[in-house]
Amino acid sequence: MHGGEPSVHFINSVLVTVVVALFVLWRYRQAILEGMMRGDGAVLPLPAKCSPVLPEFVTGDLATGERALGRRIAAAWLLTTAMCGLPMAVLYMLAGEMSASPTYALALTCSYMIAALPMIAVSLAWPARRIVVALVVMLTSFALLCLMTGVVERSMLGRPLSWKIIGLLPLFFDIAWNQLWMAGLFWLMSWPTRLRGVVPITFAALLVFAAAPFVGARLTAALAATEAGSPWVYTLGLNGVFVLIALPVGWLAWLRLRKLAADYEAKRFSDAQLLARTWWLMLVVTIGFDILAGRDRPLFALVLVAGEIVLFPLVNHWVMRWLGVTRLATATPSPTLLLLRVFGYTARTERLFDRVASRWRLLGPVTMIAAPDVTARTIDAGDYLRWLTGRIDELFVTSRASLDNKLAKLDLAPDPDGRFRVNEFCCRDSTWQATVVELMLRADVVIMDVRGISAARLGCEFELQQLSKRLPPQRLVLVVDETTDSQYLETLFGASLALVRLTELRRRRDADRVFDSLVDASCGVRAHPDVAPSAIKNDAD
Repeated sequence: MHGGEPSVHFINSVLVTVVVALFVLWRYRQAILEGMMRGDGAVLPLPAKCSPVLPEFVTGDLATGERALGRRIAAAWLLTTAMCGLPMAVLYMLAGEMSASPTYALALTCSYMIAALPMIAVSLAWPARRIVVALVVMLTSFALLCLMTGVVERSMLGRPLSWKIIGLLPLFFDIAWNQLWMAGLFWLMSWPTRLRGVVPITFAALLVFAAAPFVGARLTAALAATEAGSPWVYTLGLNGVFVLIALPVGWLAWLRLRKLAADYEAKRFSDAQLLARTWWLMLVVTIGFDILAGRDRPLFALVLVAGEIVLFPLVNHWVMRWLGVTRLATATPSPTLLLLRVFGYTARTERLFDRVASRWRLLGPVTMIAAPDVTARTIDAGDYLRWLTGRIDELFVTSRASLDNKLAKLDLAPDPDGRFRVNEFCCRDSTWQATVVELMLRADVVIMDVRGISAARLGCEFELQQLSKRLPPQRLVLVVDETTDSQYLETLFGASLALVRLTELRRRRDADRVFDSLVDASCGVRAHPDVAPSAIKNDAD
């Protein structure tokens, strides 16, 4: 069997995955919006107006803890790709009948380790600039490492050294390009933040289901080549075998989707780990196609792909435990962040969520009211399965009993990779106010985006009123800009507005200052607003 047909099958699966993922996000967003607008049931009463029982301010340096956990997560992904990349490099060399050169094996392994970069970037919510810098550093470091290994290898073999050994530097870049260019294209197609929550489970299902036409075509050709099978092919038609195979293959795809959703709900892996497995699978399959098509070694290709699919999650699980990632995440207090915003500003809400909320997941869980503007950032395997089976109503708070049940099941423990999850509450018109107040009473720190708010353009008046009445102002961070009406905020908070952290966010890089304000608020650091109320728009002026 040549590699052309399975290669086309795999590429088509990736392309269809992107299209299906976009459709799923659109339909899921519509389902959430329709559920929010449904007005069934009586309006839930608000909790009694009493002071929340808040824990003490977090002790210790959260910023230092975030950096320490980030370093371990980065090391875990690098070590995982190295341990899985080395046997893949050896098998690739054996399939190509190459000489046993440690330098070449190291160059292949380092090339595969570049796959750790997007995994680290997703886990640590790196901005684009930092990703580019890290890529340059990784390529340069790996190239120099291969050069030093080549020098040592030639010295140990007693070969003379010359300036020509510098050619190992461009050779490494050439190896990396040849090994990664196709997988890199696949990574870029699944890289957009809006697709990350849907791509892994969609790809897993489609990869299995799309095998039906491929297997059907091969089986039809095999039957037609035999005397006993030819009548069956004539009776069933050219597509008959495919029809017979499609149903069981579709059933297998459905089982695979349910297994992924169940494992995610059981916290056997995080969203980032699931995405990392998908990216590694894309790399492994492209290497397998290279062995299959370029070297005509189907057994080597099969062993490589099957072995790496099994090896990668096992190694990653062991490395995370060995490095104590989860242990470090639970060793310090895990403050809960409540994220509030004005609905309707999709682009700016997504940018704030991508940087601030994603970074906070290294410190503690995030709670929020779900809405279409962030569904692409929060959908997970369980949500996907509920939508697919028509059980989207299970996500919504419809009564006091369902609210109490969801509050009791808040996920406050870290995943195996040390990151915490986002707890989103889907609400009806009749339940969202009671839900948001309950979340306020359980939050250690609250961030609210009030850019553009004024007496004439509210959108979050209820939330601000409840925050001013129920929470200590020291635990509140308000994101503002020049369009925020300070007079309206002073009307709500009065003199306590001076204790609220007002942090200005105009450019994307300002999100890190917002995060720093949240850390200070959770630790009880004395408020020193980044912007004075007088610097915000005042309609009375």
